[in-house]
Amino acid sequence: MKPRPDPLQGWVKALRQRERRTLAALATAILLFCALVLVGNSSLNPLNQLRALHDQLGRAGLVIALLMTAQALRVGILRKNDVTALFRAATFLIFGSMLLQALMGLLLYAEGLRPAQDVHIIYGMATVLALPFFMFVEMTARKRPAMGSYIWGFGLLAGIALRSILTG
Repeated sequence: MKPRPDPLQGWVKALRQRERRTLAALATAILLFCALVLVGNSSLNPLNQLRALHDQLGRAGLVIALLMTAQALRVGILRKNDVTALFRAATFLIFGSMLLQALMGLLLYAEGLRPAQDVHIIYGMATVLALPFFMFVEMTARKRPAMGSYIWGFGLLAGIALRSILTG
């Protein structure tokens, strides 16, 4: 049996120039969103600015998770296609922003700002763990297309994000 190539090997190289620009635009949009939140809350002290950024990233994460679920359903079920390099790269970018938000939450917790309900912390951990599990499943799947992993992953992320917002 022929060894299966590493799914991560060369995925950045697989991105065409247009896809790299799209990914850079997504990263820039996330950074601009963060800057706008901070500028909009400039009258607050730095800790409350961080809390506002944490809250707004959570709301943006819910919208992004719903959009990515819809895209995954469209690509995986309607078009019956496999995961593209751009979709996978966008998923890594979204995971990075969720990880950043979780780190902000830990910092806020360490500084004494507690969520409204303690279960919010568990949902925060679940947010960080949801996507990597399904990304691992997709990247190691022998049977293609494996878009179902992203449908489950982003759907679960949307549910966790909504519940986390409600308990925060």
